[in-house]
Amino acid sequence: MPVSPVRIACFGDSLTEGYGLAHDEALPAVLERILRDEGIKATCLNFGVSGDTSEDGLRRIKPVIEAKPDAAIVEFGANDCFVGDSVDEVHANLSTIIERLQAEDIPLLLVGITAELCMDETYTARFNPIFRQLADAYALPLFPDILSCYHDDPMKKLMDGMHPNAQGVESIARDILPQVRELIAPLTA
Repeated sequence: MPVSPVRIACFGDSLTEGYGLAHDEALPAVLERILRDEGIKATCLNFGVSGDTSEDGLRRIKPVIEAKPDAAIVEFGANDCFVGDSVDEVHANLSTIIERLQAEDIPLLLVGITAELCMDETYTARFNPIFRQLADAYALPLFPDILSCYHDDPMKKLMDGMHPNAQGVESIARDILPQVRELIAPLTA
């Protein structure tokens, strides 16, 4: 096992940042705690910004790369579908983010989302498959829908009815944990 912890860049929007929560309740902090409790030396860097779309993420990828993470978790899409950004543009932005990280040999886990909050069925039908398409095209592990971890349980949401509370974030972290373990296994062997 390496002397220094595995550095995981958690790169996304409010679902990563921990909107409305204390710093230690945000997804990166919770993941880091769980991994360390399992004896895995990990540092999870919080590159989440509330309100960010995939286009915003692409604009701020440079500091993520400059942080020299050993692995990355990429989570965008909620705000894209909320504002109705073009599905083709979302796909292109995420493709470029993936390519930029892969060019730096940073293994990544893609975290998807369903456009269940969008009322336009045509948009939803085009939006929902993009994460599977990207995972297949770039041979990436995919956690298909971050909302599935908490969204159907009102006890796991903040008062806004959209964002996870601390219990919701704990559910997200536990649900994606097996894939995070797999992602970093080659780095901790």
